[in-house]
Amino acid sequence: MVQLEKALQGLDAQQRVCIDELREWVRIPSISAGAQEDSSAALGRAADFALAQCEGLGLSAQKVQVSPDTNPLVVARPASFSPQKPTVLIYGHYDVQGVDNPRSAWACDPFGAEEKEGYLMGRGASDNKGPCFAHLKAAQALRQAGELPVNLVFLIEGEEECGSRALSQYIVGGGLEGFGPVRAVVISDTSMYGPERPSLTLGLRGILFFQVTVRGPRQDVHSGLFGGIIHNPNQLLVRALATLHDGEGRVRVPGFYDQVRPLSRREKVIYDALEVDEAAYCRNLGVQGLTGEPGYSVLERRWTRPTLEINHLSGGSPRTVIPGRASAVISCRLVPDQDPGPIEEALQKYLRAQLPPGTEVEFGNRHSSPAYHLDPDHSLVPRALQAIRTGFGLDPLLTREGGSIPIVTQIHQRTGAPVLLVGLGQITDNWHGPNERFSLRDFHRGMRSSAALLCALGEA
Repeated sequence: MVQLEKALQGLDAQQRVCIDELREWVRIPSISAGAQEDSSAALGRAADFALAQCEGLGLSAQKVQVSPDTNPLVVARPASFSPQKPTVLIYGHYDVQGVDNPRSAWACDPFGAEEKEGYLMGRGASDNKGPCFAHLKAAQALRQAGELPVNLVFLIEGEEECGSRALSQYIVGGGLEGFGPVRAVVISDTSMYGPERPSLTLGLRGILFFQVTVRGPRQDVHSGLFGGIIHNPNQLLVRALATLHDGEGRVRVPGFYDQVRPLSRREKVIYDALEVDEAAYCRNLGVQGLTGEPGYSVLERRWTRPTLEINHLSGGSPRTVIPGRASAVISCRLVPDQDPGPIEEALQKYLRAQLPPGTEVEFGNRHSSPAYHLDPDHSLVPRALQAIRTGFGLDPLLTREGGSIPIVTQIHQRTGAPVLLVGLGQITDNWHGPNERFSLRDFHRGMRSSAALLCALGEA
C-alpha cells in the first residue's frame, strides 16, 4: 500500500521530532494516584496536550468533564463517519502513578524526561504516555500521507491509575453509542513478552477484590487481663485465611474452579513453545523458588489459571493488647467463564464457616471485573500479527497477561468489538516503581506497527 509506505518513511524521518514531543508530555506531572499535592492543573495540561494532538489529525476533539470531581476524558472522533470505512477505537491514558515509592530510589528526575542508554526515563514514559503517543503519531503519519484508512476514535482518560471512574460513567451513560459499529479496539497498556519479543496479548485475567473484617471486643483490651477468656480477632482471621489453600497451593473454596474454561489445545501448544527461564524469574524477584497450583506450567499459572491471594493484613498494635478488630484484603485473579459474583459469594460463605458461631464479620470495599479473552482463530489476529511484523521486523508471539484492566472488559462489552492488546513496553520498565523507562527503539517500532495495523484494519 502506497500510503503505508509513505507513512513509514515519514515516521523514520521524524523519529527525533516524535521523541521530543513525547518528552514534552512525560514532563507534565499528571499524577492521579499518590500525588503529594493538588495535581489537577497538571492533569489538565496533560489532557490539553492529547487534545491538541488529536486536533492536529483533523479529528473533532473535546475534553469531556463527566462530573466535577473527576479528571477530564479526551474524546476525538471524525466529524462524520464514513460508511465505507470500519471504525477503530484506540484507548490510552494520560494519568500516571506517584513517585514516592520511594522518591529517593529515583536515579533521575521523575519528570525530567531524560534520555539514557536508549531509554526515555520518567514517570508515565511506558505506562502509558509512550505507547499511547505511538498511536497518535502513527495516525498523524498516515494522515500526512493521505486520508485515514478508518473512522478513527481516540479515547484517552485521566483516571486509569485510580479506578477509571469518569470513563466508566461515560460508557455506562452511553458515551460510546455515537461511534457506530466498532470493528476493533486497540489498546497498548500491556507489555511485550520480552526484549525483541513483540507480542499480541490474547487475554487478561479478571479480578475480584474485597476486604474482610473480624470484630471482637468493642476496643483493644489488655491481653493479660482478658487473654484466655475472649476470642482474639487476629487469631480468628489468620486461622480462617490459612485454610484457603491446601498444602499444594490449590484453592479449597467449594466451587472455585467449577466454571474455569479449560485451555484450548492450540493455546497450550502456543504457550508451551515459549521458553521460560525459571532461574531468571527467581533472580529478578529475589526468591528461592517458584510455587503454585500443581500440574500447570509457569506461564499457565501466570496467565490462564485463577488465583486467590491475601494482599494485606492489619489488626491491633505492637503492644500487649487483644485487638478490637482484624482485617485482611483478598483478591482473586479470574479466568474466562468465571463470574465474579458467585465466586465472591462462595468465598465469603467459606470464610464465615471457618469462624466460631456468633463471630461478627463484615465484607466491604469490593470491586470486580471478569476476564477478557480473544480467540486466536479470530479473523483480525493474523492481520494484527502481520502489522506487528511490519513494524518490528520480527515474528510476533501470541501471549496472555496475568493482570487485569477492568476498563478493557467494559469497552468490549459495550462495543462488542474484539480488543487487540498490542503491548509496546516491557515488564522490566518499572511501571509504578522508581526509574520508569521506555525503549525509544520500541517507541519507533511501535509507531510503525500502529500505522500498519490501522491500514490492515481499514482493509478488513
